Amino acid sequence: MKKFLGITAAIGLAAAAMPAAAITWGAPDGEDHPNVVALLFVQNGVGFFSCTGTLLTPYVVLTAGHCTEGAGEVNNVTYVRNAPDIDAAFALERPGYASKTAWLNATWVRGQAVPHPQYNDYAEFPNTFDIGVILLEQPIYVAEYGALPAAHQFDYLRKARGSIQSRQARVVGYGLQGRIPAFAGDDFVRYAATSSVTGLAVSNTIGEQNFKFTNNPGKGGGPGGTCSGDSGGPAFFIDPLTGAETSIVMAVNSYGIAPQCNGNDYQFRTDIDAAQEFVVPLLNYEPD
Repeated sequence: MKKFLGITAAIGLAAAAMPAAAITWGAPDGEDHPNVVALLFVQNGVGFFSCTGTLLTPYVVLTAGHCTEGAGEVNNVTYVRNAPDIDAAFALERPGYASKTAWLNATWVRGQAVPHPQYNDYAEFPNTFDIGVILLEQPIYVAEYGALPAAHQFDYLRKARGSIQSRQARVVGYGLQGRIPAFAGDDFVRYAATSSVTGLAVSNTIGEQNFKFTNNPGKGGGPGGTCSGDSGGPAFFIDPLTGAETSIVMAVNSYGIAPQCNGNDYQFRTDIDAAQEFVVPLLNYEPD
């Protein structure tokens, strides 16, 4: 799901899959995850669409491939900001600028989108290569940045047994809070919820690159999932030994199948070779 600022427009990216959206039935995040940013971008000359991303360094944002490229064309321009409530910022600041573009240029950070070289609009679904980065022109400084996992850190989940609580992650994003009438919630507000890995076995919907996560409504701080606008956002690993959330981004929100943002969602693993070999060399990026 990609959205104009203040206008929602659904765009399908694959015959069997839909881009992920916002956090369903989570809770407002406030300042808990300033390393999670909103993306607004022009794609194929049309915009502004939106996604979510994670700051890995002051200059590097991790996101989904479909948030960096569409129909074979890399984003014309991408803007990044980590305000917890984008609508509130827009309402407060926009009257001071002659146009929406002027507001974006003055109050957001511009960046260059870089899709995974094998991303191709889900052409190889379910092996999607749906990962990308935004290389920023100016730094965004926060107290703690997201981190990549070790290579193949989560392979053990293929054989993991035990409670859902031992396979949890904290999902964060700027999308819708639900599609099931009559609850929708805010849009363009950073929300967070707890989700759990339910599948890693290779299938025609998971492939070798993705996690399957729960996407069940909790309506307020309980279990949740992703919906329209959360694409590219993080699933922060929760240490099963301590129950503490870590800064490790174990996956980025990629696609869903159920039309109402329920059932399950699917997220691109960051511990696999396809992710590590693409992202790690870019972590030292700084503009000239």
